[in-house]
Amino acid sequence: MKLSISKILMLAMTVLFMTSAVSKEDSQYLLTEKTYKVLSNAQELMEVEKWSTAESKLKELLQKVEAASYEKAVVQQTLGYLYSSQEKYSQASKLFQQALSSNALPEKVSHNLKYNLGQLLLAEGRYKEGITLLEQWLKADASPPNSAYVLLASAYYRVPNYKKAIEYIKIAIKNDTSPKESWFQVLLSAHLELKQYKSAIKVLESLIPRYPYQKTYWSQLSALYLQQNKEFTGLAVKMLAQRLELGDAKILINMADMYRYLHIPYKSAQLLTNGLNSGIIGTDFDNLNRLAESWLAAREGEKAAEVLAKVAKLDQSGESDLKYGRVLFGLEQWKQAEGALTESLKKLEGKKIGSAALLLGMTQFHLGNLAEAKVQFSRAVSFENERNQAGQWLRHVNAQLEKTITNES
Repeated sequence: MKLSISKILMLAMTVLFMTSAVSKEDSQYLLTEKTYKVLSNAQELMEVEKWSTAESKLKELLQKVEAASYEKAVVQQTLGYLYSSQEKYSQASKLFQQALSSNALPEKVSHNLKYNLGQLLLAEGRYKEGITLLEQWLKADASPPNSAYVLLASAYYRVPNYKKAIEYIKIAIKNDTSPKESWFQVLLSAHLELKQYKSAIKVLESLIPRYPYQKTYWSQLSALYLQQNKEFTGLAVKMLAQRLELGDAKILINMADMYRYLHIPYKSAQLLTNGLNSGIIGTDFDNLNRLAESWLAAREGEKAAEVLAKVAKLDQSGESDLKYGRVLFGLEQWKQAEGALTESLKKLEGKKIGSAALLLGMTQFHLGNLAEAKVQFSRAVSFENERNQAGQWLRHVNAQLEKTITNES
């Protein structure tokens, strides 16, 4: 709420300039030469931020001018601007109120001063008083600035009166060709406070195309969608996709993540596939892995395996080979699974070795390679997470091998 120096001077000088403009018509708005010189000097001091000196001169002048006169109101107003510039809101509002109560100022000046006083009252936390004054000011203004509606919306939100906050912030958004993000945030918060979730969704659908990289909005929209029924969710996501410029890589990726989060992974995979094929998004590890996850969530194992084959070539950790091998195992493509899992064990470190060894042992068993299966189960049994299962398989394989030896002899 701190007024800039230029604004202070502009507002304070308005009264002085107005004096010469109306002097021929109405002598009540004339300043004496002495008063005019002191005010001009005080304003020059304010311009260079010599607040104490300016304050002393204005206070001294205040004691000399006639009570309830136009001159006194001008001095009170100027002193009020001085205090406002220093964020001394209580002192500033008191002087503004005194200037207004005298009814000595021209109508236009008085009107503008009411707006400034309303702002000060809000800055002091005196919301109800500020709102009342600003509402009166708004009714008397033929063409109020959009900032007035924003100010009232913010004040009503603090009271709180969320319905009135919504009313005023909607006017501000409608009036501006480039409404600010913070205005939408006020609108969104007010709807959420009133539990008006469908209205909140509409606000988010307006916010995301404007600010697609704000993860908070995507998370909020996801949560709100999930409160609705499945049909509504599908429709809402479709509508959102139509509003977004999917030629932008980051927006496309966010949209794909949203589909997967909303348990519509097939749509996510389709969107990513189109993005990769068209060159909108790159065929890097993250995007390919994101596509594989979408296909897996959609239970499209073969399509996931096709993508994971590419992902594995870009990953030196062995984890992608393990994931690829696991998918192939689920598809009962034993020979291909053997290759992927063997490759993973060349790269893996730590506990993941146990998982890969167990899975490769089961794969070798299905291929009929009992001796190799025994090697892998013996390896896996040394890992805590796989110990029980690997031990059961190892006993089973040993029994099979003994049976084979017995039959051969």
